[in-house]
Amino acid sequence: MKILLVTHNFPRHADDMAGAFLLALARGQQALGHEVRVLAPHGPGLAEREVVGGVEVTRYRYGSEAQETLAYAGTMHEQALRSWPARWRLLQFIRASRHALRRECARFRPDVLHVNWWVPGGFAFWPGNASSVPVVLTSHGTDLFLLDRFPVARGVAGPIFRAAAQVTVISSPLVQRVAQLGVPAGRVTVLPMPVSAERFAAPLHNVRDAGRLLFVGRLIERKGAEYAIRAVAELRGRGRAARLTVIGDGPERTALASLVEGLHLRDAVDLVGALPHDAVAEHFRTASVLLMPAVTDWKGEQEGFGMVLVEAMASDLPVVATRSGGIPDVVTDGTTGLLVPERDAGALAAAAARLLDDPALAGRLAAAARADLDARFSPDAIAAGFDGVYRRAMEAA
Repeated sequence: MKILLVTHNFPRHADDMAGAFLLALARGQQALGHEVRVLAPHGPGLAEREVVGGVEVTRYRYGSEAQETLAYAGTMHEQALRSWPARWRLLQFIRASRHALRRECARFRPDVLHVNWWVPGGFAFWPGNASSVPVVLTSHGTDLFLLDRFPVARGVAGPIFRAAAQVTVISSPLVQRVAQLGVPAGRVTVLPMPVSAERFAAPLHNVRDAGRLLFVGRLIERKGAEYAIRAVAELRGRGRAARLTVIGDGPERTALASLVEGLHLRDAVDLVGALPHDAVAEHFRTASVLLMPAVTDWKGEQEGFGMVLVEAMASDLPVVATRSGGIPDVVTDGTTGLLVPERDAGALAAAAARLLDDPALAGRLAAAARADLDARFSPDAIAAGFDGVYRRAMEAA
């Protein structure tokens, strides 16, 4: 089978975190014997044709290098909302993606298109572009939550989703959102993205830093870093020597730094910024507990899946997370981790303390989580799931 993966976010090099799960998926399909190529936008300093992690990538131009700012930063729609020049660049991006898709289909002749994110990816094939090739459309959550903020966009999103032969979503709460766009249940499959566990696996006899909590994520409201910091304040107030490492960057960094100062946590909370993938993996291997206090933000957006949770599982790191969005699809409370309500720093602190005080419980949860990871989230398991989806799409064509 020849699969063309269409995305606006794909690793720019083998160690890049941007879209790393799609590289893992592509390599999983290659392991099944399929031929996989990737179509993605160009970015500053990138080659137009290259091989990343053993996968051939074509990157299409949509402006000068100075203008190619929309992809790989996780802020495409935010940029487009902020200025008219960015909106014009988005239109250029969509136009370029459509031309690039036609060229790549003529060159590669894929059996199936796997398009990620209805916006902007859906516009590459709809309306009427490369119509002879069956399409699998994957929503990663943020693109569907965008419809809550801009309901008028449903008039465009609906036809894009309905034009796909098969639709996949990364967690079960998203199924209803796709159904509301008119996609029959028989064409929707819940399939998370894979994680390459070997990258995060903790070595035998690994030594963890007692009392050190870890947060990893973009510093935006939805990720809930504020509540991780407040949980440390709760623990310190109870006389515990808890410390927190916050990995990530984003628009809330200044506010979070002020919160740390206001709670007198300068010596307990370390905002280290964004780190390379390997450095993040080392923190997973040495921390004692991962905190993922995701929340429903002011726009109504929730965590679609929580790749960080899966990476922690691969590192045998016990997790405490919130019952938000797709997180309960990943963490089974009391079996593979602990779940608490959103925006409850006290509950977050109590759950973290429970794991710090009971190493046997923490070890049992971590071991169960790792077994669950191997069964459900490995590249082999996810690739097999998508293989079935691709075949159903081809049969429906």
